[in-house]
Amino acid sequence: MEILKAKNLSKKYGKGENEFLALKDVSLSISKGEFICITGKSGCGKSTLLHLLSGLDLPTSGEVIINNQNIYKLCEKDLTIFRRKNIGIIYQFYNLIPNLNVKENILLPLLLDKRNINEKRLNELIKTLGLNSKTNSMPNDLSGGLQQRVAIGRALINKPKILFADEPTGNLDSKNSKKVMNLLNYYNKKYRQTIIMVTHDESLAKRCKRNIVMKDGKIIDDIRR
Repeated sequence: MEILKAKNLSKKYGKGENEFLALKDVSLSISKGEFICITGKSGCGKSTLLHLLSGLDLPTSGEVIINNQNIYKLCEKDLTIFRRKNIGIIYQFYNLIPNLNVKENILLPLLLDKRNINEKRLNELIKTLGLNSKTNSMPNDLSGGLQQRVAIGRALINKPKILFADEPTGNLDSKNSKKVMNLLNYYNKKYRQTIIMVTHDESLAKRCKRNIVMKDGKIIDDIRR
């Protein structure tokens, strides 16, 4: 079942002589439960594509449809609400709130929407992430690997339709990178969580079921395993 469709996405930056076309007429279809890696050299447009697919940035032209909703037909306020309810995002730099503890950081999307907290799901998530002994810890007291696990928990707590990950292992050593990838694979397999991940790490990309390769703002290969 198709969960995301991008049609003729383009993104321009600058004007006149300074104009740069970061994304060139990209179309893409993604099914529920897929685990996709987007790879390519620096500057190829992979992060730009991720930001447009997740609604973090506006395209110059084209459209993105998630769960039958054309997200760019929503006003800014409604798009923000749509993202919180339907999309989870993991960043390279964690972006945790420093004055909130681990449990509060994970619950932040629910608290912002004033939604009820499912304690069973929360406890299962914390256990799976290996954070049982860290729930009251502050971000600055955690290692990079643990902070990224908290960020994954925050992205998953609202059971998003799609989980986007922008270089989620970029600041981690190989041991912690493997742990993060194992967690993502676990959620993909157990819950059929749709995941779209940008990475420069070819060893991680090989563990994905589908690898979209980009060059100069275009998709040049779509490898399915």
